Amino acid sequence: MKVMIGCPVRNRAWVLPYYLQAMNSLNYPREKLQYCFVLNNSTDHSQEILEGFARTNNTAIVICNQEKPKGVQRGYYSFAHLASLRNILLSQFLQSGADYLFSVDSDILVSAHSLSRLIANNCDIVAMLVCNGHQIGDPGIYNILRQVDDRYEYIRDFPRDRVFPVDCTGAAYLIKRGVIAGGVRYSTDGGGEDIGFCQQSREMGFQLYCDGTLEAAHIMHGNQLPFLEL
Repeated sequence: MKVMIGCPVRNRAWVLPYYLQAMNSLNYPREKLQYCFVLNNSTDHSQEILEGFARTNNTAIVICNQEKPKGVQRGYYSFAHLASLRNILLSQFLQSGADYLFSVDSDILVSAHSLSRLIANNCDIVAMLVCNGHQIGDPGIYNILRQVDDRYEYIRDFPRDRVFPVDCTGAAYLIKRGVIAGGVRYSTDGGGEDIGFCQQSREMGFQLYCDGTLEAAHIMHGNQLPFLEL
């Protein structure tokens, strides 16, 4: 199976070398991997790092430069803009010959066996666990949610020994081509762009899961980097 790996990138030069090293360590045939990154108004050396990675590894890589919308100040955070960036990634994926999109945010470091195990699950959409709660002092918050009536709540009582269903996810997940080819796109319906994507996926009959045996590292600050073993 061919896999495209990618995400939007903005001023991530501080973590990109670690991110790319983790991807380069995946125990998956390198000739079956390609990359796509959507650069979003980066002012650091993110593009040079990505270009250097492509040259060094003789890897197929697409780098899309996306300027900020007219009238929007640099640094402006908008779910609508994030949705448009992620939809550029989906468009690039459809132009590729890849069977899967491995969507992994640029501050997430995955383990070497993660991709092959996610593919083996044979799910429409399947995520890895990513802890999102460290910044607010709640290590029980992960990238997995369930819908309760008209709202979403974090799933805290999840198994770590198997795959289980979720209603919404993000950060690091594998998507089958059929989901994207079927027309699922990112939007602000329901809130953030990941919610819109997941809601539309479920409405179109695609199932979402998380593999509780896989957890990625969420690198939120540069002072975490010296303690990593890649």
